[in-house]
Amino acid sequence: MDFAVAFHRDAYRQGPGSDESTLQALKAVPDWTGVKSILDLGCGTGAQTMVLAMHTNAQITAVDVLPEFLEELEERARRMQVGGRVTPLLESFDELTVEPGSFELVWSEGSIYHLGFTRGLEYWKQFIAPGGHLVVSDLCWTTDERPAEIVEFWTEAYPEIATVEQKLAVIEASGYEVVDWFELPQSAWTDNYYEPIRARSPKFIEDYGKDPAAVEFVQMGLEEANLFDRFGEFYGYVFFVVKPVSTVSLTTDSL
Repeated sequence: MDFAVAFHRDAYRQGPGSDESTLQALKAVPDWTGVKSILDLGCGTGAQTMVLAMHTNAQITAVDVLPEFLEELEERARRMQVGGRVTPLLESFDELTVEPGSFELVWSEGSIYHLGFTRGLEYWKQFIAPGGHLVVSDLCWTTDERPAEIVEFWTEAYPEIATVEQKLAVIEASGYEVVDWFELPQSAWTDNYYEPIRARSPKFIEDYGKDPAAVEFVQMGLEEANLFDRFGEFYGYVFFVVKPVSTVSLTTDSL
């Protein structure tokens, strides 16, 4: 039983985030109103996809590995009357078949951790059109010192968690220039993710007849929510708006 699909399919978001933060990141992209092609990687059921569709005229390719999530995304797009501009694509975003260099904006909201920050930056660069941008959010430490308990938890859960400064260094080393970055508010975790998880959990356990595996799955989510209540000041998601560094070939005239 894939409890994650059953539990999160009807949720507005499958991870921390907010429509306001998505829009803020979009507006940090230079000439964002003119973007015509977007690759949304790890789209889930499409919360951020719909924000991108409603605020641009772009054709959006929305990629996820879960067909159930893409079905929900298609239904959302139909209801919001943007279905003609949103194309679901069922495949892994570390084995993409889309044309390299064909997207003015590559978007990854809370999903790069599946590949790892460095690998995602390096692999996805090939799909950015000349002059295009990558927008990615990732988990970061937001203080210089943290309690050992939360360090142990996130180091095990996501070994590439690092400070914003360390992430910026990785971005630069991966051949990008930073346009902007900002931290998501704590409400993006509590109001839009953890509180809905708490609200859904009792019914989910009942629906599965208190199956021990279902109970264990729910308890893992609740434990993470409780940790955020206690330690949320020490970490958070950070949006990075970046663009590949242009390389200029030297000629004999420029030497």
